[in-house]
Amino acid sequence: MMQPKPIVSLPVPTNYLGVWRRDLLETATHKDASSLVLWMQTQHYHIDLRIPASRVNLRVVQSLQDYSNDELLLLAAQQGFSGITQVTPATAQSSDVCQWLREIDFQPTTDARDIGKMVFTDANTVIETGVDEPYLEVWRRLENSQEPQFFTFTVSQNRHGLDALSYLMRTGKHVAYARPRAVALPKATSLNHAIHTYKPSREPLLDWLDMEISFGEMLDAQHWKIKHSSLPFKENLTLLFVESGN
Repeated sequence: MMQPKPIVSLPVPTNYLGVWRRDLLETATHKDASSLVLWMQTQHYHIDLRIPASRVNLRVVQSLQDYSNDELLLLAAQQGFSGITQVTPATAQSSDVCQWLREIDFQPTTDARDIGKMVFTDANTVIETGVDEPYLEVWRRLENSQEPQFFTFTVSQNRHGLDALSYLMRTGKHVAYARPRAVALPKATSLNHAIHTYKPSREPLLDWLDMEISFGEMLDAQHWKIKHSSLPFKENLTLLFVESGN
């Protein structure tokens, strides 16, 4: 089971705290305003989930193994990650620079940095532009998503019942959770590329996709409901949320 890495960076500025939803992505070749993209930011840690619009075609099932191979390919197009966020504050000559250090990632790990220049157009809107590659993203903060703040590591189980060190955080009424997969992904430009290149049999494929990133909302003082998840069969589940730990 992975161990939490020591925090070596300063807390992010308070204007970053909360849950942000992406309105728009523009690159030189692509424009996306239909994917569901959520980013929760606490003082040090973030969780990010990106669900493409094509995923709405999935059937309602009870578990990961109930999906067909074609449906598993739709799941493989998702993105999501969690780790520590570092912000270099703006100077007179430059904007804030934000870097997301991915400790777990739904897609295969690459050498590329996740780093952008951040310009706040108002208190709840920020425009991110790429540092290492050209892109533009527009983010808007959800209402009631800043206070209270809570983060802890928790132990949860993967589909084999094995323990995994996971991230659990809350900002305002919103909750986010991230559990890593039990196996390492092969080197590839994307999860779909890895599937087409290495052609795993069904059991290894299920292990590749058994990574959970879920977002939801508090129902009362001790329960939260999953609204969006990389494992769609978990959506609408109600879970216990107890603020204990780190």
